[in-house]
Amino acid sequence: MGEEEDLRKPLLQTGGGGGENENWQEYTTGAGRGNERRNGLVLAEDAEAQEALESRFNHAITILGEPPVLEKQAAIDPFKNKTPHIRGLYEWIKTIVMLPVLVLRILLTALVLFVGLIATKTALAGYTQTEDPMPKWRRRMFCVTRLCGRAVLFCFGFHWIRRIGRPAPREVAPIVVSNHVSFTDPIYHFWELLPVFVSSTSHDDIFMVGPIIRAMEVIVVDRLSPESRRLAASEIKRKALCNDYPRVLLFPEGTTTNGRAMISFKLGAFRPGVAVQPVVVRYPFVHFDISWGDISVWKLVFRMLTQVTNHMEVEYLPVVYPTKKDLDDPVAFAQKVRFLMAGALNVPETEHTYGDLMLAVRSSELKLYPATASMVEMGRMEKLFHLTTQEVKEYLEKFHKMDTNRSGYVTMDQFLEALDIPKSPFSEKLFLMFDKSEQGYINFREFVAVLGFLSNHTEFARLIKSAFEACDSHQDGTLSQLELESSLRSVFPEIPKSQVQHMFEKLDMNRDGAISWDEFRTFLEKNPELLAVFVAVTCGV
Repeated sequence: MGEEEDLRKPLLQTGGGGGENENWQEYTTGAGRGNERRNGLVLAEDAEAQEALESRFNHAITILGEPPVLEKQAAIDPFKNKTPHIRGLYEWIKTIVMLPVLVLRILLTALVLFVGLIATKTALAGYTQTEDPMPKWRRRMFCVTRLCGRAVLFCFGFHWIRRIGRPAPREVAPIVVSNHVSFTDPIYHFWELLPVFVSSTSHDDIFMVGPIIRAMEVIVVDRLSPESRRLAASEIKRKALCNDYPRVLLFPEGTTTNGRAMISFKLGAFRPGVAVQPVVVRYPFVHFDISWGDISVWKLVFRMLTQVTNHMEVEYLPVVYPTKKDLDDPVAFAQKVRFLMAGALNVPETEHTYGDLMLAVRSSELKLYPATASMVEMGRMEKLFHLTTQEVKEYLEKFHKMDTNRSGYVTMDQFLEALDIPKSPFSEKLFLMFDKSEQGYINFREFVAVLGFLSNHTEFARLIKSAFEACDSHQDGTLSQLELESSLRSVFPEIPKSQVQHMFEKLDMNRDGAISWDEFRTFLEKNPELLAVFVAVTCGV
């Protein structure tokens, strides 16, 4: 008899009315039930493993915490010039007709600047700049230079300037703050007030104007240098508190805007704790927007000089006196003044800064569309996450590489491909950490907010140290490729070897075949979006 018959014999001997076929069916059915029980155990084990993995994911997200939800960003672009190009038959005809006038205006402007330069040098003859205030008799000699400033405005088409209100005496308001729309704002204030300016270092290079600026007791500041800004703040306070200096004029927005929003204020004007007089400048227009935002200065000058006339309104607002709370909190003082100025202009307040303009320019260079999608309201990012413009520019480069179709958004597939991790329940949770709007894609502002939250996490240093120790199963102070693979598989069981290899190559910066602690720390500092992955590794230890 064959093996099958030997197996059937005990069943045949049991008897019963079912016969041979029924006994065999009962046997095979029992075996099937055994297989089902075994399969059920396997499924149960898989379910437990999946549940443990899910618990690990949730624990990792809990450890990191939830990034703060940002307020909705203002839809306005505070830097966009409305008329960057000549449009319409009327404007073309006017521009052509005004070309001879443009030449005449350029010649007159050059002559006026030359006279102003000579007058300035005459007033400063034999004078050596010190930290002491300039003698008042010398300052009175700048009357010719001041008249030259008004003549420049006349050459640029500002034949009549409407003024509302009057400047308060220097003893009442040592500091004047103004919105900043175009390069003509400071020329007007120079003519009207002859103040101490706070000027960017870049203005020193302006032909003929630079020497005049340097001679005017200006406070020079490099916007990108924290040390320069600190020294400038100290000088603002010193000169504001000394009545022997003229009033100090500042543009607290720190850059020019299109005048249709009041962007974030710098605090230099509000730290001295003295009374401040706000001034708002308007440029009413029909055909030509005079604002100096996302338009080149030469195009702006050309358009300005080919207008028949340009319009300017200057309104002096009531002096704002700091309260005791304002003395202790310059932010509150700045906000009070900004609210007053925004109300006078009837424009919204936003948290944009000069950094947003830099981001938009860089975005245009990278051909990200639209360029305004890269504006994140840097004032808000600085307050929430202490991010610098340079750090956010680096994030923009990273986002640019993820956004392969240049749409201004990153989908889940693009996100996971850039991070070089497989699609899984955990990677979907990681994506949702960024996608707060739950629309299936990430915009740049969401991307910056989460990276800022992770990179400035209070436990960041401890978390990456714990992650390194969890991955270092041999406890030899370095990670081999096998250790990295084992760690990644604890989070992504199905991760391909190719992705493990790519991750190892990114971490092994000096290509010595092992990942040191310094390499691991540096990598996560530059790529905080992967912090959650390695935190999840520690949750299983």
